[in-house]
Amino acid sequence: MAQSDAPCPACKGAGVRNFERIGRLAVFEEPLRTLLHQFKYHRCWTLGEILADRLWELPEIQKTLAECDCLVPVPLHPIRQIVRGYNQAEVIARQLSRHCGLPIARPVVRVRDTPTQTHLHSRAQRTKNLRDAFRLDHPESIEGKTVAVIDDVMTTGATLQTLARALKPAKPATLCAVIIAIADPRGRGFEVV
Repeated sequence: MAQSDAPCPACKGAGVRNFERIGRLAVFEEPLRTLLHQFKYHRCWTLGEILADRLWELPEIQKTLAECDCLVPVPLHPIRQIVRGYNQAEVIARQLSRHCGLPIARPVVRVRDTPTQTHLHSRAQRTKNLRDAFRLDHPESIEGKTVAVIDDVMTTGATLQTLARALKPAKPATLCAVIIAIADPRGRGFEVV
């Protein structure tokens, strides 16, 4: 599913600031786009487990997680989680945890019920939307640890950046991210402004 002619920014050494590396299953295009939408918006949580299993099959993901101490799923606001029925990042993290044996830490909570990012196409809009969305609650759970942040899709990196800013005061040793899909860095899947 990965494309050698469309590597993610992290693969080109120009990854998201604050993250040592970002591992992903594939580029966010068909058929993966439809699978992720079914998983996220149509209560098909088992698709998330299947995609996490595929992610785990990649040697680079196994290597990344072997160097980590815990998994941190990107939290949803409680209202959004009730409406959706589950946190998609948590489904992925639980399945990866079954494979690698790492504990799931919950050092942050989402304190603002932000509008969905899907209708915001620039990094600036997405960053503004997420301002003050996360609060550090349990810094001791990641202090001095190598942390793997887990999410479903990375488009502009705004969610990862905002979450990293919330996590940094806890003084983790290192942050990396493991995601299912990245929007195409050549611009076919998102607009960079």
